[in-house]
Amino acid sequence: MQNQIKHSSGRFGGYEFSFGRINVILGANGVGKSSFLAELKGSIANTNGGGKVVYVEGGRTIKIKDQIVMDHTTVQKYDRFESALQAYEKKRVNSLADRVFDAIVVLEKKGLEQRSKHSDSVERWIEGGQNGPCPRRTQPPLEYLFELFHEIFPQIALTYDYSARKLVAEKNGAKYGPSRFSDGEKQVFSLLADVIDTGSEHRYFIVDEPELNLHPELAERLWSLIEDLLFDRYFIYATHNINFAMRDNVDVVYVLSNESEKISTFSNVNEIDDQDMRAFLGCVPGILASDRVVVTEGHEKSFDSVFYRWILQDDSLEIFPAGNCHDVSNVISKRGVWNHISSKVRLCGVIDADFGEQPPEDHCLLQLPLHEAESCISVPKLIVDIATHIGSQEKIISEDEVSKIVLDLLEESKLGIAARRVAAKNQWISRISVSRSTMKGIENEAQLVEKLKNAAQLEAEKASQALEGDTIESAVRAELAMIQSTLEERNIEQALKLLPGKEVANLLAPRVGCKSALDLARAIKKNLQPSNYPHLVQIKTEIEAVLAL
Repeated sequence: MQNQIKHSSGRFGGYEFSFGRINVILGANGVGKSSFLAELKGSIANTNGGGKVVYVEGGRTIKIKDQIVMDHTTVQKYDRFESALQAYEKKRVNSLADRVFDAIVVLEKKGLEQRSKHSDSVERWIEGGQNGPCPRRTQPPLEYLFELFHEIFPQIALTYDYSARKLVAEKNGAKYGPSRFSDGEKQVFSLLADVIDTGSEHRYFIVDEPELNLHPELAERLWSLIEDLLFDRYFIYATHNINFAMRDNVDVVYVLSNESEKISTFSNVNEIDDQDMRAFLGCVPGILASDRVVVTEGHEKSFDSVFYRWILQDDSLEIFPAGNCHDVSNVISKRGVWNHISSKVRLCGVIDADFGEQPPEDHCLLQLPLHEAESCISVPKLIVDIATHIGSQEKIISEDEVSKIVLDLLEESKLGIAARRVAAKNQWISRISVSRSTMKGIENEAQLVEKLKNAAQLEAEKASQALEGDTIESAVRAELAMIQSTLEERNIEQALKLLPGKEVANLLAPRVGCKSALDLARAIKKNLQPSNYPHLVQIKTEIEAVLAL
């Protein structure tokens, strides 16, 4: 996947947009966001190496049928899987509301096709003397859709009656059709149905006003979930919602203007002026009332949330994904807005090791033993166990093969890892200060300025010594030597400490029959017990010890 995609806009006088993986377009009404998205739909794939565009409009009323019923005008189009898929694909750049029926038909027929292939493989297995494990059936797409929808709305369970071709929702014991969903529930169901089975050729998702018909927090959760599922696709959103643009997943934010020379771009939305930010922002969500809270990195539907709920297996604990490691630290230390947290709440923060090695100073803040949460499910034994349990691969991956994948990635990435580790260890924070005793001798502005200049000069000299060429060269050599030793000793634990866990888990997931690291985490949570893995037991024990203080 290329790092950036480009677009030279005719709408904005040839202005060249450079997009990352996840992008947000902000702008007032009338500035041309919708026409710009239409321009992107028509040309972005052609100018960036091909692929297909999926377009999602926000806010339109969506009708969902409870039953898939064919008449003489539709039976020919939708009766066969190939013709249904072809009809559906033609609508991917048009309205989501107009293709929901097509999406459900395609998912239904794909599930039936998988069932037929599974039956054939079981017959061949029986005829061949039942050698090896019995072939396992791939999870039907509709079942996967229902599972994701249930994550967003835990109180609603969905099923599908294949004989009656009917969708059924159940909430608090009452059964009804999805046609009775709220507008927000319909929007979530339709979006998930539209994206869960998109092929890799669908590279670009262009979304107009993703928050419409959804509560703002729900919109953030839903789209963050979709971005994690489709980790190798590009997303371009147009919205008025600054909170949506502030999500950790976002790489690039553009603020449009009618005049191309006034278009602004931010690789971090926090670069926007604080006064402007305050005009947009609402209240920061607080921690839900609970006796014990585990504060993690990530967002509510991210990998971290799924991972920690699995290893702790304690419904009495509240898991609060706060954002990045600094956000976790702020919550734990009750800095800023978090100083309003009740003193009765016991907090334990857990942060990733990342590229640094310094343990946190706060006794309520723990650091994972490996690079990040995804690293903890990438150990060879765990990967082999889940591959064996899923059983969807013709040949189950071995621990040696998992180790080779990890070590090969480390070999390929060693220069970049060394650079990032050296950078992490040599971040310099300047602290210009003047002691109280020195301040007693200062009588006027000129003397104060002179003292501060001297203090600044001392800090500059310290930074220069720490970051001089010989020091950096020595640090790089030490890091590369350590990485080489890890490779020669085939030290998988150390390799998983060095490598970014998301990259490792996303690389391993397809080898066990999963789509992504997040999909892998769900399969593990559903099928394996964390108590069987010592490194996970250790994390759980340390968290429980902090919460018991």
